[in-house]
Amino acid sequence: MTDDSGGDGSDGSDGGQVVERKAAEEAFELLSNDTRLGILKALFQTDDPRTFSELREAVGMRDSGQFNYHLDKLLGTFVRVTEEGYELTTAGTRVVGAILAGEFTKTFEGDPVPVDGECQLCGARLAGSFEGNRIRIACEGCERDVISLNMLPGALEPYPREEWPLVAERWTRRELEMVRAGFCPTCRGPVDSEMTVDQSDLVDLFEAVVTYTCRRCTMEMSANAATSVVPHPAVVGFLHDHGVDVGGTPLWKLEWAVSPTGRVVSSDPVRVEIPIEADGDRLVLVLDGHASVIDERREEDRGAPNQS
Repeated sequence: MTDDSGGDGSDGSDGGQVVERKAAEEAFELLSNDTRLGILKALFQTDDPRTFSELREAVGMRDSGQFNYHLDKLLGTFVRVTEEGYELTTAGTRVVGAILAGEFTKTFEGDPVPVDGECQLCGARLAGSFEGNRIRIACEGCERDVISLNMLPGALEPYPREEWPLVAERWTRRELEMVRAGFCPTCRGPVDSEMTVDQSDLVDLFEAVVTYTCRRCTMEMSANAATSVVPHPAVVGFLHDHGVDVGGTPLWKLEWAVSPTGRVVSSDPVRVEIPIEADGDRLVLVLDGHASVIDERREEDRGAPNQS
């Protein structure tokens, strides 16, 4: 993919800019040593800066000269020194975080996990599968995916296996929130959203699908149009009024969000309507070609009996 985000990081103004202070190869080479990784982990385990002696003792290295050599290699990139002692930079913290999350070292394996939910399309049971670094919540009958994306193995590690599907569901919402906000979960680059309504390009049977694409890397994520509006304030408020906690309800139990409820009402310009019903009342959101909500309306059930 071509990077459309700009050339040298400068916008031509007199303001600040992002500059590359070290080549990626050089930065990663600094980490190819057990002592240096030990230094980062030791600093990660404390809230306060550590003196040279405290840090060397924590790492367990007797040779002061060798220890100083490795520590010096990390300075400026992963470690900084203050009047109180040594501490991690943001980059150093993220390196240790990636190690703990198993981003480079761990993987999923094991049998599928039953899910407390049914396929909204065929009624069969759902199950969660976890292979490599991929999570998938899918129907055991029609094999239709409800969730399918990558996840850091370390995010599931603290939880009992039977809870993995619910943890994976929360992770999915977090990833969708990030791309909706315009940030790539992979490289933090800018993300564009586009509504696809051409039947030949659609995922399965949904009339409208939102595709999120990073301008910097090859990341691409798709969601049906209804799923894309789950966290919208109008949706949260409407369902709250009807006793439904959107944040606490798994996606597969929000029937309207995982079913082909989105309806294309115009292809030029693109307009997609998402109807959401609860207790006879109805909320309709209208999305444009970038999956932005441009209109909303509530339709109360005028046929309901008078309670007065």
